[in-house]
Parts: sequence; C-alpha cells; structure tokens
Amino acid sequence: MALLEWGYSDGTSEAPYYLVFNCYRYPRTSRQRANLGDPEQRIILPGVRITRGTAHRYSEDAPMMENLTQALGTIGEFDPASLGDNPSLGDLLGAIESTLVNVSNTFQGDAFGQVTSNLGRLELLTTEAGDLGSSKRKYSFSWNLKATSNRANTYRAREIGESFETLSMPVVGDFPTEGNIAQASRMRPPNIWTISAVNEFGGNEAEVTSLWLGTPKLCVLQSVVHGLDNQSFIAGEGGPFSYSLSTQFVELENVFNFRGTQTSRSEFFNAIGGG
Repeated sequence: MALLEWGYSDGTSEAPYYLVFNCYRYPRTSRQRANLGDPEQRIILPGVRITRGTAHRYSEDAPMMENLTQALGTIGEFDPASLGDNPSLGDLLGAIESTLVNVSNTFQGDAFGQVTSNLGRLELLTTEAGDLGSSKRKYSFSWNLKATSNRANTYRAREIGESFETLSMPVVGDFPTEGNIAQASRMRPPNIWTISAVNEFGGNEAEVTSLWLGTPKLCVLQSVVHGLDNQSFIAGEGGPFSYSLSTQFVELENVFNFRGTQTSRSEFFNAIGGG
C-alpha cells in the first residue's frame, strides 16, 4: 500500500483531526464491496470544515397502495369508496381482476407488477430511485496547504493532488494477457474510496470518524481541482508557498435505514446474506 500524507506523522500540520482517504480497485459484487481488502493508496490530509446531510426526492409512485386506488378510480368502472377507508391487499387485487377483465395479463403484470408480484412491497433495485432519486450523499473538501517543512511542503501537495486526479480516472491496461484488442477496447471503472478520520494521538479510527464525519460509505471521486500560488515562494527553493486542493466525492450506492443504522445497499445485501 502506498502512503501519501501532509504533516500527520511528524506533526508539521496542526488540525483537530485528519482525513484518511483509502483507494481500492472497483469491486464488482456487493460481497466484495462490503468486505474490502487492503487499499492500493492511502492519503492523509488535515481535517477541514465539512457539512453533511441527506436529501431525498420522494416520488408519487412510492405509496403504491394509495396510487393504485386512485388509478382504478379513473377507469370509470370502479368506485374507490366501495373499498372503504382501509382496503386490504386482497380487496385491491380483487378490484384489479374485476375492473381490468379485458386487459391482458402481460399488461397487468407490467402496470401493477410491484403490487401483484411482490405483495405491495417496493422492489429494492428497480424502485429505490423513486424514493431516493439521484440524491446520493456528497462530500466536498477544500484545502489551502502551505509549506512548513521539507515534508509538509507544496511539492508533496502537488504529488497528492496528482494522485487524487489519477486515481479518479477510469483504468485501462489491465488486460495484458488477453491481447491488444482487449487492451484497446476494455477498461475498468474508476477506483472507489473510503473516507475516515483519525486524530494526532492515534485514537480509535471508527470512533474519530463517527465524531467528525458520521457514517460515510463507499465513494467515487467526482472532481479534483488543484492549483498553486504564483505570487509567494519558498525562500531558497523557488517553489510555491501555498497550494490549493479541492475534491468532491459522491457515494457509490444509495444508503438505507436498516434496523436503525445507515447501511449501504452492498452492506445490506451482505448482512442478510450472512457475509
């Protein structure tokens, strides 16, 4: 595992906590995502201000029982009031059969498959977008790193910025044993990241992460912006005195409330699968 850091181990940077970014090859299965191995790259930077939270786009398709009743009422041959205030699933299914008597079973399955096939439960993979939309949680970080020593300097900052940028890109050249056609026509998705926190005293990483960051899940690196100050220089070396770096991560998967905890889709599948 390669390690890049800014002033963490030698104390040349002062911060209330430090951010730890671990980079992994893209795992294709939920079991692999929930049980990551060793990272390929580890980057440690001073902790910065972070605002976190969750936003959802609730779709009208989510409360299926209510909307199905309304849909049946628009057909004209069925009065929703006849089912009462709290119709059972059996009442609704009976109404479907009697009202849509001339509609093919294929069309009925397509139109009301979420109800007839799954007993009114929302299908996880096909309908999670109706509830969560594209509002996956994002994490934005911005640093202005200044030279304080030969280790915590802007040359190291440039190296960290370049590493972030390189590791955010799709990966090519991983198919040398499959011939040049495979090499030229295939690629791996960009690497994934975990974000955690540590303090200068080397405390429990899970506890420090919970305090400062909450429960971030697997992320992809969406953007990297870095630049140098061309007006201030390090005496005797001629290098830039400060270096700015900004990154934005977005979680790879939607996150659910599973038994009162924030759980990613892969973690959920892994948990109920006994992984």
